[in-house]
Amino acid sequence: MTRFSHLSAPAALVLLLSLCALPAAAQQPQAKQVLVASGTVTGLYYPVAGAICRQMNQERPRHGLRCLVEATEGPVQNLSALRAGEVDLALVQSDWQAAAVRGDGRFGGSGPFKELRAVATLHAETITLLVRPEADIDDLSKLKAKRVNLGPRGSALRNLSDLVIDAAGVRLPDDADMAPDAALAALCAGQLDAAFFAVGHPNASIMQATAQCGAAPLAVTGAGIDKLLSGRKDLTRAAIPANLYPGVQEEVATIGVAATLVTRADVPDATIAEVVRVLLEERSELSGQHPVFSGLVPDGMADRARTAPLHPAAAAAFAATGPAKP
Repeated sequence: MTRFSHLSAPAALVLLLSLCALPAAAQQPQAKQVLVASGTVTGLYYPVAGAICRQMNQERPRHGLRCLVEATEGPVQNLSALRAGEVDLALVQSDWQAAAVRGDGRFGGSGPFKELRAVATLHAETITLLVRPEADIDDLSKLKAKRVNLGPRGSALRNLSDLVIDAAGVRLPDDADMAPDAALAALCAGQLDAAFFAVGHPNASIMQATAQCGAAPLAVTGAGIDKLLSGRKDLTRAAIPANLYPGVQEEVATIGVAATLVTRADVPDATIAEVVRVLLEERSELSGQHPVFSGLVPDGMADRARTAPLHPAAAAAFAATGPAKP
């Protein structure tokens, strides 16, 4: 007597068919993982990467990709992991992209990242210079002899603030080097006259400063700023939108870096094509997940603040919507 001889004929047939199906199911291809290096879980890049992955994963049965977000300490770790092949994509500011392309600064030891490829430029991270209403500052030149926070020495914020101050030809006899949170409190307490921030908008800290202590953003413009932009492709013109913060009824012109999505030349075309498809075709869904996507427009995604070559699949996708440089 066989092991299954006690079963009825129909039951035995069902069991036989189920056993035959097991090897086929086991042979089903696993979804290919796509790892995106983002930033700290409390920062902006983590939810931005999460929104992109969430949209990609909704179409997983079609493309067979499983997008995962990896929390990191920031752009240096992101670019190092990307270069080592540990992740497939990374979010970095445009000035860090440029430094990796050149192989200078923090990347001086490893040399130029020749296989770095750009995928898309996302939102601008604007230089936001907040001033107290009592400080009588209506132009960058008026910062002279004022109490101004430029950000912690050695930080990305400090580097950008120094660029603005130097371009404007302003000499500060005694600047502060507070972290953004401390600067916000000092500004509202009257201990500072002005403070630099580098943020995407809307931003909760800027909302707090404008609402609670009447701080106002100052335009970052002038001949020196124009000259700075002409020599730095990784910087971009930007604006703080009107009516986004209390008392800010007109758009405020400024400059900044841009959040950029980068990859390597060897990452498959199909992966990059799907990422760009999400960015181009599902912008409304992305905006519903995070307001920073509301300013995402195809016109600037291919070239704005870009220094690395476009990945071929990204170039092809953008070419279908308008001019794109390879």
